Amino acid sequence: MGFFVIQPIFFIILIDFPPERCYNVPMEKTRFLPEGEYTKIFLGREEKELRLASVGYNDFRSVKPQYFMRTQTQYTVHFVLDGKGTLNVESKSFSVRRHQVFLLDNRCRFSYFPDGEDPWEYVWFDFYGDLAPAYAGQCGFSADSPLADCALPQRLTAELHSLFSRLREQRSVPYFEFLSAFFLLMSSVSREKDETVFFYHENYIEEIERFIELHYLSRDFSVEGLARSMHISHSHLCRIFKKSEGVSVVSYIVGLRLRRAAELLKKTGYTAREIADMSGFGEYEYFLKAFKRRFGVTTGEYREKCRADAADGGHSN
Repeated sequence: MGFFVIQPIFFIILIDFPPERCYNVPMEKTRFLPEGEYTKIFLGREEKELRLASVGYNDFRSVKPQYFMRTQTQYTVHFVLDGKGTLNVESKSFSVRRHQVFLLDNRCRFSYFPDGEDPWEYVWFDFYGDLAPAYAGQCGFSADSPLADCALPQRLTAELHSLFSRLREQRSVPYFEFLSAFFLLMSSVSREKDETVFFYHENYIEEIERFIELHYLSRDFSVEGLARSMHISHSHLCRIFKKSEGVSVVSYIVGLRLRRAAELLKKTGYTAREIADMSGFGEYEYFLKAFKRRFGVTTGEYREKCRADAADGGHSN
């Protein structure tokens, strides 16, 4: 009698279920703040030139957008933390993405709304004042060009997160800290004038000289540091200063330090080494050589001459 062996057959069926979505957004996306919306209003501000009216945060995964065209009485600047959206200004349309900034003034008609698949979240500032149009213009914003890339997205995001987190914890946040964040935002999109035009201005050379006078006694002060503080390249700084003053920046700084050293040699009893340090010279030997080259005598001879001149003056009286 024969036997039949029946082999079991298994079927594996793979079913690809779509991931869960909230407003069609991947679940791994995190929020800037736990709440979808937060607003801080500044009361009692009376500055005429520029004042913040309010600042806020919106996450359009939970906030309902407005699609209709409208106008407003204030200026508003937005920094997009994440996501995408559409901006309509008058008859033009702009696609806005993460780490971009857009500004709306009090004259244009506009609408803006989040992308359906990747809705944006942003921080905004409402502001007023006589200087509002000028600030917007200096940053390159207009009805034809309301959009710009943020040059400092990580720094700005960290600063804003710190401010809003403190507000959520009901801690005091001074108005001027938000004003500082506002200026950081505006500076991140500002468009400087061409430096070959702007930095030849006489008043700017005076500003450079004033900055040097305030800092030249520090041994750490350098032309490189001066250029960074003036927001200008090292080579361009040297070029325009020499063109305006007829001497190099280095020679100008050394001249100030030597005049200070000569004054201290004449009026005090400090040693030459101490005076070198007090006059901004980091290297003592360089100071001695520069002094002799400038005045034709050593520091000791210069001091003796000053004393002799003072004694002669006293005898003549």
